[in-house]
Amino acid sequence: MKRNAETNQLIVSFLAPALLLYGAFVLLPAIGALRYSLLRWDGLSAPVFIGLENFRTILKPGSPLIAALEHNVYLTVVPGAIILGLALFFAYSIHQRIKGARLFRIAFFFPNVISSVAVALLWVLIYSTSGAGLLNNLLKSVFHLKEAIPFTQSDRLLPALVPILVWMATGFYMLLFLAAMENVPEEYYEAARLDGASAFTVFRAITLPLIWEVLVTGVIFIVIGGLKIFEIVWVMENGRPSPQTHTLSTLMYSKVFEEYDIGQGTAIAVVLFVLVLAATLLSRRALRRDTLEY
Repeated sequence: MKRNAETNQLIVSFLAPALLLYGAFVLLPAIGALRYSLLRWDGLSAPVFIGLENFRTILKPGSPLIAALEHNVYLTVVPGAIILGLALFFAYSIHQRIKGARLFRIAFFFPNVISSVAVALLWVLIYSTSGAGLLNNLLKSVFHLKEAIPFTQSDRLLPALVPILVWMATGFYMLLFLAAMENVPEEYYEAARLDGASAFTVFRAITLPLIWEVLVTGVIFIVIGGLKIFEIVWVMENGRPSPQTHTLSTLMYSKVFEEYDIGQGTAIAVVLFVLVLAATLLSRRALRRDTLEY
């Protein structure tokens, strides 16, 4: 009994600093945001308690939040499907020890070491309609276009963000899936090859089931990232996103720091938190299957 008490005390002493930091920098700000979402406040004058009015305003049909949420869903589903497909393909190809596998690992992961702001500025140059625009120059030389295409224009920006997000994220998920594949015992693959299984059959019947938990984790990461996207939209819109390009995060920022509506801004933050939590739980539940051990 005495030893158990000493062990529990030791565990508490190790956890206490982390719990204090978590409470101070996560729980207390979250509670504060929830409190602010119930106020009408511009950050300067005296706050006025209005209950759930901010939530009624931002959630009513036709509100900017609904449009922003649609943009988040688009930037989650479309790039996410492409990212998962490419990451699985490249991971499996490298796992098969193709020539130049080490170089491919470095090349695909390289965009992940660049900040999102730097990536956005790089693609602004690629999409530029001036003479330096790489993509427009390529299209002009191949398809003989007479006029440059304004890819970063607000009504064209969302589709233009898809290749950027794919380019940024594919390397990370490729390495995530590759690490899982390299933990699969080689004996399974040898047995499948002796039975005459094709590469696709090996992937479908052995690799995919045994890395399923990692794949689910990747899907959750993509969902969370898609709902929280901010920097790329903000930079490519020069800090002025339009109703055609607003995401939940940019709309929240605009409400707080441009319209000085702290109440609605924090209400959007609360809605974003609930959506991220719900999307994570639903993704986990929808993709749940029995864990295969090896």
